[in-house]
Amino acid sequence: MGKYNEKLDSIFKEWIEKSEKNGEARENYDNHYNSIIFTSDGLMEKPNSNVEKLEKDWENENIRVMFLLKDQPSKDRNDARKWLIDKEKGAGNSDLKPKFIHNIANLFYGIYHSRIGSVVSFESLDKEEVKKTFLTKPFAFVECKKQGGETSISDDKLNQYLNNKDYKPLLEKEIKVLNPNVIVCTNKNIYKFIIDMYGGENAFLSIPNHNSIRIRPEKDGKSKLIILLTYHPSAIQSYETFFEGAMDHYRAFLNSEIAFDL
Repeated sequence: MGKYNEKLDSIFKEWIEKSEKNGEARENYDNHYNSIIFTSDGLMEKPNSNVEKLEKDWENENIRVMFLLKDQPSKDRNDARKWLIDKEKGAGNSDLKPKFIHNIANLFYGIYHSRIGSVVSFESLDKEEVKKTFLTKPFAFVECKKQGGETSISDDKLNQYLNNKDYKPLLEKEIKVLNPNVIVCTNKNIYKFIIDMYGGENAFLSIPNHNSIRIRPEKDGKSKLIILLTYHPSAIQSYETFFEGAMDHYRAFLNSEIAFDL
């Protein structure tokens, strides 16, 4: 498939145009309102690498993990793909200093390295090994609401954006371009949105007592897909609680009769 950024940038151009039409919030400098506040996202760029290698690695990766977030509480346009290489924030993010980033890195490590018969536990996490995986292996980071937000967003407002006639098709298109096979949803409404996007509950298998995971084996021309629901990585809770919020269900899947490796 390749050229992910080129395809995503084309989607974002249309998304910004729709946002302009809908009167979304703009940047404000000295009372002069400029561009629409918009967060671009997708494949996270890595230190000591380049976009061409990143896209090729993602193309060839067996486990393609996407984190699907609510919105970015920003007052300026930004590109989340560069959060690990940004001159101002990159060093701190690469060292997992923000709890938000550290939570994502821990869970990414857990999913990426877990297999049937060998599932990563929280107790086994080593920060340096987590960092190594986080900074070298490809993963996707996607905001459902691209326009700038406040410090929090209600479920009602999130649903308005998830189901907006202009934005919903673009979000679905972005996800299909990236083509993940593990989607980590950080909100119950996002979880429902993704399940519905891929055919509804009847398209998936479930595990008793584990309602936060849905599984689609490879069948009838459709590829393997795992959808997980977990807490938001900025929630006030321990690293272990966030990690186990998803890994408890992923572990149950890998230990079940319907288990498969990606």
